[in-house]
Amino acid sequence: MNEPNKSTSALIPGPFGRLLARLGLYNAQLHEREWLFFSSVLILTLGHSVFAAISWQLNIEGGVLTNVMGMMGMLLLASLRLAGARLRHLIATLHVLTLALALCATWMTGGIYSATISWLALTILPSVLAYSQRGRILGLALGWVLILGIYGFAILGSDMPLQIRAYDLSHWSLMISIVVVIFGIQLALLFRLNSVRKERMQHVHKQRRELRQLTKNLQHIQQQKDLFVASVSHELRTPMNAILGLADLLHDDDLLDHGVRSKIEDIQQSGEHMLSIINDLLDHAQMQTGRLQVVQEPFNLHDVLLSSFHLLKRRAETKPLGYMIQIAPNLPHWIVGDSHRLTQILVNLLGNAIKFTDQGSIELQCNALSGPENPKTSCVIELSVRDTGIGIAPELQHRVFQTYSQADSSIARRFGGNGLGLAITCGLVEAMGGSIGFESQVGQGSTFHVTLPCTLSQAPASTLNLSEEVNSDQAVRILIADDNPLNRQIVVLQLRRHLPNALVTEVGNGLQAFEAVRDGDGFDVILMDLLMPEMDGQTSTQKIRSELPEPQCATPIIALTANADKDELARCLEVGMNESMLKPFNRNLLIKRVLSYVA
Repeated sequence: MNEPNKSTSALIPGPFGRLLARLGLYNAQLHEREWLFFSSVLILTLGHSVFAAISWQLNIEGGVLTNVMGMMGMLLLASLRLAGARLRHLIATLHVLTLALALCATWMTGGIYSATISWLALTILPSVLAYSQRGRILGLALGWVLILGIYGFAILGSDMPLQIRAYDLSHWSLMISIVVVIFGIQLALLFRLNSVRKERMQHVHKQRRELRQLTKNLQHIQQQKDLFVASVSHELRTPMNAILGLADLLHDDDLLDHGVRSKIEDIQQSGEHMLSIINDLLDHAQMQTGRLQVVQEPFNLHDVLLSSFHLLKRRAETKPLGYMIQIAPNLPHWIVGDSHRLTQILVNLLGNAIKFTDQGSIELQCNALSGPENPKTSCVIELSVRDTGIGIAPELQHRVFQTYSQADSSIARRFGGNGLGLAITCGLVEAMGGSIGFESQVGQGSTFHVTLPCTLSQAPASTLNLSEEVNSDQAVRILIADDNPLNRQIVVLQLRRHLPNALVTEVGNGLQAFEAVRDGDGFDVILMDLLMPEMDGQTSTQKIRSELPEPQCATPIIALTANADKDELARCLEVGMNESMLKPFNRNLLIKRVLSYVA
């Protein structure tokens, strides 16, 4: 197990580093202490070899044996480190081994009169490698206890074996001076090393503080960006609600001639395209923060596939394209999942295929495999969108699912797009527990594959058919609370188209809504906007639920909001609202939800 990397910048320069590199021992990622360890082992190995030669020359067999054993010990420690032994343990072993060998060699060659007395100064070298200041000081102390002990032993008059002639001895007083000088150099080196490490640690701490501050700033910027995207999407959804709502009302006017109706349909398509861009931006922001909402509810898979396919049929018909769908007989009808997200996936893939295909064909294939866990209750849906378009070059395929990215800059200029479609599709597929991939050849087209695990479901007793209009002559009492007069007007027009006898009351904020419920004769349903002046929709709902008596406090409340954030929608239910509808909403769905609360 390797030690923590304290520094990766300390490299071995010069010929020594080049020699280690040639031997395969040089690695720029090893930290400073490791290279100090190898340097110390090398120095001590050289020292043992020198003093072994001196002992050989003076015919001191014990000195030769001791120093040869020291050389073998140094090589063994180096080998153990290269084999992966822990550096901390090897440094401690090196220190103990050096002290023992120095004591043995000095004792056997004459003590303080030894020709190798200067070897004692090197015993302190491994202490510099200690992991703490206390360890380094302790290592120095042990080395100098050994040196002073030998001198004290001699000063007290004790005899030592002298194996060489007197005229062959060096002047031991000179040796003492050299040892003292080396000791001073070692102390200076120790304190200098400690000072350098303190400076380095201060620099590291400073960088960490700067990185923490930078991280906080980036998180703040990300939060501000998310708030901005959510706010912009909310502000854009509000006028889109008016545009699509009025276009929907005009489109169903029986007095409209064909030419005007066609232009209204163009307005609807442009508005829906703008709404899809808004949804893409909001989905991207939610995916970045891990807050993408995926619901689990039963839906008719065949209906979703066909409706998604037909949404883009008119766009495909503007080109000479074959536009086909194949649904395998084994594909289940009812499954549990998110029909809205599945529609987004299909619309993005089919829209991309149409955008990048000028002629040929586009085909949506739908198949099912048995579920890996229980084939009776689960299955895996396989969806493939094949086109004969421009294709994607192999060197650009890695960018397909990247955010704000298209194959090359000419694609955006030629075909348009914001580069979010496939990135969001990939995020949606992964959020639903599936996978997405593709094959493509330049000039021959592309095929995108999506696999989604799902749970099988039974058809519910009753379902809402959004294409089917529902009308009623009931005198439904409805309260609309919205600060935007145009939004109120559109809701009123939509309600009265299907509920001609409806009694509609309009207010401009949450406080007026509370007062209308408190002082009025009662309402069957309240349609409540969330963001309003004086009092928002959630606060108004809380006051109605907590401060009014029955039956006013139990009045059904449907939130009408342009905020698609799942936390916001969850808060609507927490404060007592019955459900929420996202603007711009489907007119038929609104009528059916209102009538579902009328006795």
